[in-house]
Amino acid sequence: MQHNVSLSAWRRLSFYLIALLLPLLVLAMLEGLLRLGGLQRSFPLVIPADQPGYLALNADFIQRYYSSAEQAPAIAPDSQYILAQKPTGSMRIVLMGGSSAAGFPYGRFGSPAAMLQQQLKLRYPQQHFEVINTAMSAVNSYTLLDITDEVIALQPDLVLIYAGHNEYLGIMGAASGRSHATTLLLLKLRKLALVQAAEQLYAWFNPAESANHSSRTLMATMAQKQQIPFDSTLYQVGLVQFDTNLRLILTQFRQAGVPAVLSTLAANEADQPPFASAALPEALLQNNISLTALQTFIDEQPQHAIAHYLLAQRLQQSGQYSQALSHFTQASDYDALRFRAPSAINQIIRQLSTEFNLALAEGQQQLRDASPDGIIGNSLMLEHLHPNARGYQLLAEAFLQAITDHLPTTDAASLPLTSGLLSPLHQVDLLQAEHKIARLKADFPFRIPARSYIAPEARTVPEQLAQQFSQGGNWLQLSQALLQHYQQQQDAPAAATVAAQLADALPYRADIASLAGQFYFASQILPLAEYYQRSALRLAPDDAQHYLMLSRTLYQQQDYQAALPVVEALLQRYPQHSVGLRQQAQLQQLLSRSTPKSQEPYHEKDGFLPYRIAAAPAVTGID
Repeated sequence: MQHNVSLSAWRRLSFYLIALLLPLLVLAMLEGLLRLGGLQRSFPLVIPADQPGYLALNADFIQRYYSSAEQAPAIAPDSQYILAQKPTGSMRIVLMGGSSAAGFPYGRFGSPAAMLQQQLKLRYPQQHFEVINTAMSAVNSYTLLDITDEVIALQPDLVLIYAGHNEYLGIMGAASGRSHATTLLLLKLRKLALVQAAEQLYAWFNPAESANHSSRTLMATMAQKQQIPFDSTLYQVGLVQFDTNLRLILTQFRQAGVPAVLSTLAANEADQPPFASAALPEALLQNNISLTALQTFIDEQPQHAIAHYLLAQRLQQSGQYSQALSHFTQASDYDALRFRAPSAINQIIRQLSTEFNLALAEGQQQLRDASPDGIIGNSLMLEHLHPNARGYQLLAEAFLQAITDHLPTTDAASLPLTSGLLSPLHQVDLLQAEHKIARLKADFPFRIPARSYIAPEARTVPEQLAQQFSQGGNWLQLSQALLQHYQQQQDAPAAATVAAQLADALPYRADIASLAGQFYFASQILPLAEYYQRSALRLAPDDAQHYLMLSRTLYQQQDYQAALPVVEALLQRYPQHSVGLRQQAQLQQLLSRSTPKSQEPYHEKDGFLPYRIAAAPAVTGID
């Protein structure tokens, strides 16, 4: 009897287990069928490029977080080729972050990554660096956490993180109303074909909700979400998610043996009033209102953003700069429309840098030190938080100072920083950035009601090209047109900047790298000439001209010991090369002297001839 009871209990348990597992089995089979049928959507951070031996950042990556392409905003990481196999002796640095890390409004070549790479080229022209920028607008720590394993797969020697402004209103930000655990679960579930199919079905039956047809700026669209008062539940959610996600990110990098560097965030403190604040009484809007009256009002309403901002302005005008900075900071903290990270975000960044024993880039302090009265304003900011070109250079310098221990030790490492000089940006970059900022400021929350942006008449060639680019023109074609314009104007420094951008964008083209080297040589910016000539030689080691150009640049820098091996490498390939033999003789003569003579003019008999810059080659391969 007892045996029958036990058997019956076992059968009931088996039945319950089958009833529980059967739906899971069915779901697993459906998942497998959908994947076999090619119905799983996958948007990895990095995909194979159209050039052999290279990877590329995925322009469709952001669709990972949306049910359809129509629903996704028009944002993406900037185009960049990445070597599929990291070369021996190369150093690979990856930057992660949001729109400021991406270099908005300049794009790739105005970003802190490009500014940092420019400094590295100047200091270490003989070293091969890859600075990969994975940043894009509107993303926050959830996206950074989601791609951390993919960044590790790139085998970086160093990861730089500049993020925190988008924790509230960015994609999956605190304003979405989801809990941290729910958002992390959703990130995992969205990788399943079944979940993707369900989302696509919902989008198909609800096209009005799913389509992204707004003509507004991305910032205006994001700003339609709710305001988040200081120290509210959602305010605390944003801080907790940033702290938790960043801890997880740093833990993964530490476990992978990848050094990480965080940077404090900079924003416009002096010249950006709070976007959302309670109205002030008329009496406090008087130009001659006293500091005492403002302070009394703040004592009564300590979280009034505009009142803090007005008090800060008065304190700055009276020369009380430290007190002014304190109230500017509070004005930003109490701004309920959270496009700027509150000061608590920088506190978290500093705390985690200490806890994880990381080098800290003081981006905020770097910009403050370069600002009037030590308060960041329009001299370095284009609007509420995006730096201008000079500001981005300063952010790059903050990173450079923080990563010094990870860089090669050479005499070049002691070179002074070169803010304001040798920017990787050209005139069209600056002009098209003006169009972007003007369009941004014509919409909410800068202007209420919004107005249409009308571009000014374009008179010069750079102005015409900038307008074409801002209207969706092909970057490659416009860059080549600008290069030809500067060649016609015989403006070698400006042509060098354009050619260098093309060489960086198309790193497999030896002819373009050589052209950039020629223009920098003609401009007597010799470290950059050396860098691009070495790049050309690395790409096309059978081209004798690349050896000659590089040796000539090293000769001009009086680095005869470095020039001679270059000539000897040429002669190993082409033993009877007449110019190479003359250069070798000249260099051996110079090195044989106990005290090398000073730089001499080029002479044809020595083989060191002046450059004759070729016309720009036709280039294709990138939008």
